[in-house]
Amino acid sequence: MKKLSFSFKVISGLLLGIFIGLFFGEPVSWLSVVGDIFVGLLQMTVLPYIVISLIVNIGRLSLDTGKKLVRFALIFLGLLLGLGMIYLFVLPFAFPDRDSGNFYSSDFVRNPPSFDIVKLYIPANPFASLSNNMVPAAVLFSIFIGLGVMKLPKKEILLNPLEVMNSALNQVNKMIVKLTPAGVFSIAAGVVSKLSWTDLSRLQGYLFVYIAAVVIFTFVVLPYVIMIFTPFKVKTVFRIIKSTLITIFATGKIIVVYPQLIENIKEVLESEKLNNGQAEKEADILLPLAYPFPNLGTFLIYIFVPFAAWFTGKALTADVYPTFLGSTLLSSFVAPVSGLPFTLNMLKIPAETFNLFVLSTVITDRVRVVLGAFHLITLALLTIAATQGVLKFNVKKFTEGIIVVSVVTFITVIGMNRMLKESMKNIPTNLELLNNFKLITKPQPYEILSEPKKNPYKKWAGENTLSRIKRTGKIRVGFYPDAMPFSFFNKDSLLVGMGIDMAHRLARDLDAEIEFVPVTPGKLSQEINNDYFDIMISDVFISGKYARIMTLSKSYLNVSLALVVKKERDEFDSFKSAIKTDTFTVSYFEREEIAKEFVSFFPNAGIYPLPKQDAFFTGHFPDSVKLDAYLTSAERGSALTLLYPDYKVVNPLPYHITNALVFPLASDDVWRKYINTWIDFRTKDGTVKRLYDQWILGHEYRKKEKTWSILDNVILKKQ
Repeated sequence: MKKLSFSFKVISGLLLGIFIGLFFGEPVSWLSVVGDIFVGLLQMTVLPYIVISLIVNIGRLSLDTGKKLVRFALIFLGLLLGLGMIYLFVLPFAFPDRDSGNFYSSDFVRNPPSFDIVKLYIPANPFASLSNNMVPAAVLFSIFIGLGVMKLPKKEILLNPLEVMNSALNQVNKMIVKLTPAGVFSIAAGVVSKLSWTDLSRLQGYLFVYIAAVVIFTFVVLPYVIMIFTPFKVKTVFRIIKSTLITIFATGKIIVVYPQLIENIKEVLESEKLNNGQAEKEADILLPLAYPFPNLGTFLIYIFVPFAAWFTGKALTADVYPTFLGSTLLSSFVAPVSGLPFTLNMLKIPAETFNLFVLSTVITDRVRVVLGAFHLITLALLTIAATQGVLKFNVKKFTEGIIVVSVVTFITVIGMNRMLKESMKNIPTNLELLNNFKLITKPQPYEILSEPKKNPYKKWAGENTLSRIKRTGKIRVGFYPDAMPFSFFNKDSLLVGMGIDMAHRLARDLDAEIEFVPVTPGKLSQEINNDYFDIMISDVFISGKYARIMTLSKSYLNVSLALVVKKERDEFDSFKSAIKTDTFTVSYFEREEIAKEFVSFFPNAGIYPLPKQDAFFTGHFPDSVKLDAYLTSAERGSALTLLYPDYKVVNPLPYHITNALVFPLASDDVWRKYINTWIDFRTKDGTVKRLYDQWILGHEYRKKEKTWSILDNVILKKQ
């Protein structure tokens, strides 16, 4: 009987793990712990192996050979990243036209996370770098030690024992690698059992395009680069490295299989009789040396930036591509979770889109490392071919490669564009998501009045508002009908929103029915002081003026003041550009004192009162008036961009002005004290946060459900 190959066992483990994860679902998620143990065992020898290998091989290297090796490596790295830049420009054409606004993100008032290149690359404390797995810093430390050893007269006294130690580490790694089929099975089963296919469906545009880019580079572009410049046969390369690539895919880490990658390259060299001592030393040096530099797997993942711009309704224009590519090159020196926020912030793409990227990493982390590993293999083969004098330029393969790569890329981009145009029709927009949100609180019986009117149940002598609610079993709640996302009518004409949800929660706590009373614009204080309603729940900013003319609750939410402007109005993106604008007019609804404070920073700015909250967008103001912006909270402004996707939310001030939302109340101390206590209670028990997360941030509230599985959703469902 023919013995099964190691590659076959690894592939079988991967496929079986995927099947088990799909079949049983969440009950087998514990297998990911077994996978973590396998990855940990692989990883334990890698960093010591890299450090010792670099010291030994650089220490024995001549200075001239080292310079030549580095020079060729940098030339070919530039070539590979140049190809990546071309694709970062071409691939966004796969995204069809799409307009969409965005939910609010708390990142609006938060500085973008920074990445510490110094800490990552400079081994100020080499032991800390080693213990914290700071590979770039550990590599730099090893390089300097190797250079220091290079000219020592009795260096072999040190290098020989280190070489023996490195061989021992390699043997340990080979022992652990034999467990790869079982490790890959456990990892695949654990990951697949916890996948949220519903959430990932929103990312299909990015996932399809990125995976297509990885496939094109791994199986078309880089193989042609190898064939054009080196004598190595691509079929041989894939035969040797396939099991390593599968392991990398399953673990999601290149670093854990570095010893195998180096051994694979040495096998490829042997296939062309280049397995001399010098070439093998160069392989030992090149792989660790190249690790801290960008690889195509990480570089191309920045296709997420054009996707994020497209997803938020404003595709990147040609004039910003130099900035995009430059920031990508800088950011790709660190992990995407650190570098992407920097690039998104530089291009003024809403920071909340980064949450989508984090969601996608369950898939992309495993795909990008495969391309990253093949990038390293290609770079090593090109560099060694150059240093060994076998570098060539195959004109026939070059011509063939240009034609094949161009045709494959063109078909892929056009095909993706058409496929996404169709598939995205089934993916709800953010506005559709908001319209489909249900009230988190179980609704109380309610009635919506067609117009404001006084409470028909007058207070008895000495009776307070709370006592009347308990006596009548009814609470009257004022609201603005068009104050999305606090109070609005959804596509089914149901009254919903954060304020409405809070009103139902309050009514349930009081065991009362609700009468919703529409508030007349401009008459809030007059109507609440004349007993039209007991509490007003739409977003109302606190101010000294309101505190004088109405009874107000304590704050239940802090919001940030912002402007809503047309997307093309880039002059409002920063204080520096806004203050240079000749004249502009900021519109506002009801809160003149807040509008005056906001525009006080701009000597050429004026203000204009609106008769209705949506008048800025619907044009309900005189034709002679030119309005440039609408002042509101960033939270409400973000919801308005869902309705009006041609607009964006900006803060042109040098810092953020926050304000508090409060409930205007019927004027009596007992009722005010009750509401203040109720706000404290519902804040501490998480109710306000749950409502905020859904209605403001757009994270639909769902009770925890088991993930989809064949056993539960197909087999048992039929029984």
